[in-house]
Amino acid sequence: MGFRGRLRVCWSLLLGVSLLIGMAAPRPAHAVPGSTFEAKVIGVTDGDSLKVLRGRESIRIRLEGVDCPEMRPPQPYCRKAKTFISQMAFNRKVRVRVITTDRYGRKVCRVEVGGRDLSVELLRAGLAWHYERYNQEPALASLQAEARARKRGLWADPDPIPPWEWRRRKRS
Repeated sequence: MGFRGRLRVCWSLLLGVSLLIGMAAPRPAHAVPGSTFEAKVIGVTDGDSLKVLRGRESIRIRLEGVDCPEMRPPQPYCRKAKTFISQMAFNRKVRVRVITTDRYGRKVCRVEVGGRDLSVELLRAGLAWHYERYNQEPALASLQAEARARKRGLWADPDPIPPWEWRRRKRS
């Protein structure tokens, strides 16, 4: 066997060993439904969408139980909802409880910062709708009803349009 043949064998062995080491290396556990973990918020896309860093893994999160005003096209109160969540959570350590994965690959989660649930706080401030289609928690419905009765946030508007209707109207 000539020099090139030996070199090819060495490269093949090196590649094989590298693959074995890579397969044996510990990997972060994927965020599966029912799991809970701590992470750092590294991005706020809008009022109900975050990006967190868990170890070296970046995870896209959709807050469970709420639907905030849309950023594109901009809906009234969209920036207030984003600012509210940014002030509460950006660059902070959070506790994440995974509920499911949505059709866009985001983890749908309940997220707490300093013991405060972000979905609850959005509803309390009147900056989100309770997303009853996917969540039937009476406590969340009650928070929305209270914010609406007190005309907090988007409920100060005489006829606020739910984000799911806003999306439908803007696609038409």
